[in-house]
Parts: sequence; structure tokens; C-alpha cells
Amino acid sequence: MIHNLTIGDLMIDCANAERARDFYADLMGWEKIIAYGCFALKADRGLTILFAETDIPYAPPVWPEEQGKQQKQMHLDFVVTDFQYGFEKAIRLGATKAAVQYCGEGLVTMLDTEGHPFCLCKGTESDISMNIDCQTQKTLREFYAGLTGWDQEFHWAALLADNGMVVCFQGCDQDATMDEYIPPVWPEEPGKQQKQMHFNFQVNDLKFAVEEAVRLGAVKTADQYGGDHFVTMLDTEGHPFCLCRRN
Repeated sequence: MIHNLTIGDLMIDCANAERARDFYADLMGWEKIIAYGCFALKADRGLTILFAETDIPYAPPVWPEEQGKQQKQMHLDFVVTDFQYGFEKAIRLGATKAAVQYCGEGLVTMLDTEGHPFCLCKGTESDISMNIDCQTQKTLREFYAGLTGWDQEFHWAALLADNGMVVCFQGCDQDATMDEYIPPVWPEEPGKQQKQMHFNFQVNDLKFAVEEAVRLGAVKTADQYGGDHFVTMLDTEGHPFCLCRRN
């Protein structure tokens, strides 16, 4: 476990960063900011969400998944207290309802302005959670549990992060609706699977954090762009994430 590791932010790839930021700001009532030179939001659970335009043309995921097409990799769930109002508001702001739905009343899968799937869930208190796709659920959950020290008692398929956010792991080995998981290619290449979203974690000791992540099964990417400030890693399923030196 890396002591004092915290979620710095979640970065969402898109074709139009300002449009994506404004959609979620208006949908959830979150504060618009600029962070690290990116359009960003102050979200629930103290989470900062960054929106980044990709160096190559952004390819939105295909939903439902089709073999050989862009996969979503990760998606957000939003709990809203007024489900019908939240749904109608999302449509008015530019979202679309996915043609195929797998859940019953009280949960709907939507596509945002950039094509990212997200779910609106009926609840008594607004909240946010993250779902990460993978080939083998147990392996990825164990990796992040070891890396972060997050609470494993919350649910067998999820972890409870330090900020109280639920992080779920959806494995092809457990979910019959998922096609074979395809890890992203990094650095990105046209026509290949893109990362779509990734976490940036803040740490006190960057060198130790990298060594610990490697010990747990992560890989340091061959191409690095962060200098002494951050290191890009691949988790056990190939998702990029960054370990960032805390200022």
C-alpha cells in the first residue's frame, strides 16, 4: 500500500473539452474551474474532473459494445434524487438515451455529448461512483486494493475510496453483457483502443510509489511526459493511470 495516496483527479477524454465540462456542470450543478490548464469541475466527494482533448482524433465508445469497436473502459454512475427530472434535464442538455437498456426502473444508461456512457440512478441522496471495465474482476480489484488501501469490506466487486466514492470493477468473467475486454493502447494510435478516462493519484514519495505499483503488478510506460512531476503507469488490465508528486 502507498501511504498518503489520494485521488488527485479523474481525466475524461473528449473531442470538445469545454462542451463536455459544461454538460456535466449543468447536469450536476458542479462548479466550473480551470485546473492544470484544463477545463475542469469540482464534483461531489471532493473529486476534481478534468476534460482533455486527445492528441489524435477522439473516438467515442460504441454502446452496446461490439467486437473490434471502441470500448468505454470506464463509466460514471450518478445518483439523483428526482430521477425523471434528472433524465429529462440530461436530454435537454444534449445527452441521448442508449438504445439498449439492461436495467429496470430506476436506472437508465445515457450517452453524454462526447459519446461516453453514464448511468442515472434513482436514490435518496445525490452521489457519484466509478465503474472500471476489465477482463478479470478479482485481479484488478486486488491490485487497486493493494495500491490504495481502500476499504475492501464494502462489496465483493467494489472498493470504497478514501473520499467515500465507490469504485466498482466490471469483469468479462462476471458480466455476460460484456464482450472480451480490450486494453487501451498508450501512447494513443489512430484506429486503436483509446483510454477514454483515467485516474491521477497524488503521492508524497513518487519514487517509492512507482516501485510499489510495479511490485503489485503495474508497468511503467515506455513513453513519459511528466518529468519529475508525474509518472504514467499501466495497471494489471492495461488501464493507464498517473502517480503525481504532491505539491
